This record gives sequence, structure tokens and C-alpha cells, in this order.
Amino acid sequence: MPELPEVETVRRTLERQILNKTITDVKVYYERMLENCTKEDFISTLKGKTIKKIDRYGKYLIFIFDDCSLISHLRMEGKFFIKSLDAPKEKHEHIVFTLDNNISFRYHDTRKFGRMALLNTIDKTQIMKYPALAKLGKEANDETFTEQELLNKLSKKNIFIKTALLDQEIICGLGNIYVDEVCFMSKLNPFTLTKEITIKDAESILESSRIVLAKAIQAGGTTIRSYTSSLGVTGLFQLELLVHSKENEPCPVCKTPIVKTKVGGRGTYYCPRCQTLPNKKVIGITGSIATGKTTVTTYLKEKGYLVLDADEIVKEEKKPNKLIYKALINKFDRKILNSNNEIDDKKLAQFIYESEHNRQIINKIIHPIVYDVLEDEIVKAPHGLIFVSVPLMFEAHFDSLCQKIICVKTSDDVQINRLMNRNNLTLEEAKKRIDAHMTQEEKCQKSDYIIDNSKELCYTIEQVNEIIRKEE
Repeated sequence: MPELPEVETVRRTLERQILNKTITDVKVYYERMLENCTKEDFISTLKGKTIKKIDRYGKYLIFIFDDCSLISHLRMEGKFFIKSLDAPKEKHEHIVFTLDNNISFRYHDTRKFGRMALLNTIDKTQIMKYPALAKLGKEANDETFTEQELLNKLSKKNIFIKTALLDQEIICGLGNIYVDEVCFMSKLNPFTLTKEITIKDAESILESSRIVLAKAIQAGGTTIRSYTSSLGVTGLFQLELLVHSKENEPCPVCKTPIVKTKVGGRGTYYCPRCQTLPNKKVIGITGSIATGKTTVTTYLKEKGYLVLDADEIVKEEKKPNKLIYKALINKFDRKILNSNNEIDDKKLAQFIYESEHNRQIINKIIHPIVYDVLEDEIVKAPHGLIFVSVPLMFEAHFDSLCQKIICVKTSDDVQINRLMNRNNLTLEEAKKRIDAHMTQEEKCQKSDYIIDNSKELCYTIEQVNEIIRKEE
């Protein structure tokens, strides 16, 4: 969808090409685009009218004529084309204006979502009373928009900040692309609730909005997917985007991979390290197989801390008709089920460790589901320390959810013995499973804290308590 900078680019381009031109003919091929008049009234009113001014408010274009005005909202796919009179009409050109300089001015919309409305006034104050415009908030780059005004609007809601900034009644002109950029520049997690926004946050939102929109307008907007200005101008601001559309690319500030998620059904990009949730600290717990991660998480639970466990999520989602269950059955049919139509963990494990190819297939199914569940649980969690236990923390890039990482390690002998006893494996089978993953040394190097779990329990607990003291 074209956002404020793209619509402003269209306005400026049209202004250079059709200002002071007179409409000599109008053809309407899809009448439902006309919001408040019939096709006949639309044509008879605009024939003979001269385009005196082209204005914009938010994502609306406003064409000012001699004694009336036309409001146009491009919606998802609306575009204006300027063509020669003899250019053949294309399928999705729904309204065509002929101008007195022998060119045609055409509205093109593949989805037919765009709307136009005629008003019998040229007074800006009266135009702004039109219902679609009257309900809009101040523009994001309006210098008269104060942080207190914005905070007052946000404090009346209890929704995610990403959703709020997309609400044109709260702040006008920002769309999905630029909200992601504004949230990043303001260091706000898109899942931050509006009731948690401070006056400093509101100030940062407005300042960032003005910077982003000014740069985007100067660059001609952003050309992503199907949108271009269609008037010989291709936006270049996509070359300056910091996070939007940058999934898995390094954050320009901290180098953490940019995460793509969904907020209110909208694709959302952010840096999980730079844009943390307020008053929450997420600490990851990882370690190689059979190093004693459960010992640490059990103690943390006993201490009253929230511990989100990836293994528990997998266990839950493998139950019949849950997400992982459905995905695995869809991929492997019923080969991995037992006689009770439940996933057989032994069959699944055998399949996983049979080859690297199999392991990658399983991981591509399981990891995205677990990531989404963890992300949702972190958002819903109360303030304070939140611990997230993920065995494949680094391999599956779950470290992007965390601000700090704890690695639990033990001696090689202890690890092998634990795994053999716990899973009833031979020495060869145990070594094969250990070798299939990142080494303990690699995990330790990537972590912020290391817990040595090769000694007595009291020694492990002492190390956990020391980390808690540092992080609380």
C-alpha cells in the first residue's frame, strides 16, 4: 500500500504534469469507486473543470478545481498513469480523464479498492469536514503535533504500539513500512503496549516519524513489491530502510539478526536486542544434550521465575491436532505414529538422527512454530526476568529473542554417561547424537554466562544465584 511519502511523491509528480490543465472528457468504467455520487454526476461535474491545485492529507490526494474538489484514496494498489490519448485502455484502468493538452490521466487499480469522492467546495476547512478526512489524526510529520497530544491518544488504548501507530485516527500517514522504521529508531518493541509508552517515547516517535518521512519523501518513497508511483518515478527509500524487509540481516546497530513476525496480522520487522520490551529481561538458557539444563530450569522455577521451555512447547504441540502434530503428519504421513495415533518419539528421534537432511526437514517444521509460541508468551509475560530454555538456541537463531544467554556445560564423560543412562543408548549412539549438534565449546563462546554443571548441585545453584544478582 502506498504510504504518505509515496502519495506525496505522486502529488508532486502530478502537480508538475497536470496542474492548470482542463478536463475535456471523463469515462468511468467501474462506478463503485465513486463514494458519494453517480457516474453521471461525476462526469458532468468534472467536464470542463481546470485543475487548480493538488493537495494531500495523510494518504488522501485532494484535487482542487474551479468550484469543487475531488478526494482520492489509492488504498492497496491504486495508481495514476499519464498516457497519450491513443494508448490502449488496460484492463484495470477504471477511470480515465482526458485533458486539454491531448493526454489522458488514468486511474489504475488491480484490486478495485480505491475510492473517489466529489465535494462542492474548494475551502480546505470544509473539505476536511468530509467524514473520511474528519476522523483522521494529525499527520505524523506535522510540526504542531506535540508529544503530549500523542501520549494522550495512546494512553486511551491498551493495544500494541505497532497497531496504534497504524491507526490513522491516532497518527495520520504512517503505514506498515514506516511504522517498523519509526519503532526501530525509537527503540520500541512493536509488541509494547500503549499504556506503557512514556512521554519520552512519544517524543521519540514524533521525532523519528519526521526524520523517516522527510527522508522517504526526498527519496521518492519506497518501491516494495507491487507499488511504484507509476509516473516515471521509482522510490529509492527502500535502499535506506533499517529493518523493514531485512529479515535475518544484521541489525545496523548491534548486528543481531532482524526478526520478522506478525503484529495484528501485519508483517513486522524489528531487532529483538535493540527493541526490548519495557521492564522485561529475557535470558536464554542453552547447552548441549545431557549437560543439565533441566537442573538449572527446575531451580529457577522453584525460585518463582517464569521459565519458558522449548522442549515443553514441542511436547505440547506434538499432541494430536496441535500445530507440530499436523505439520509432521502432513509431511511424513503416518510413518511416525504409534498405535494410538500419537507421535512416537523413538521413531521421530531415529528419523532425525538418520541423516542431516532429515534433521533439517524436522527443524524447519518445528522451529518456526516454537519461535512463534515463545514470542507470544514473552509478550504476555509479566515484568521482570524471563528465562527461555532452548537446546538449539544458536543453531535455530532463538538467541534473537534474548538479551543475555546462559550456557550450561559439563565434562564430556559426565555428558556421555548421562545420555546413555537417560535414553538407554549405547556409547556409539550417544556419541552420534552429541556429534550431531554444536559443540559445548562453541555454545560457551557465543554465551554471556557459563554454568559448570559437572560438580555438586550446590555449586551449580551458587552460579545461578550469582547470575540472578547481576541481572535483577
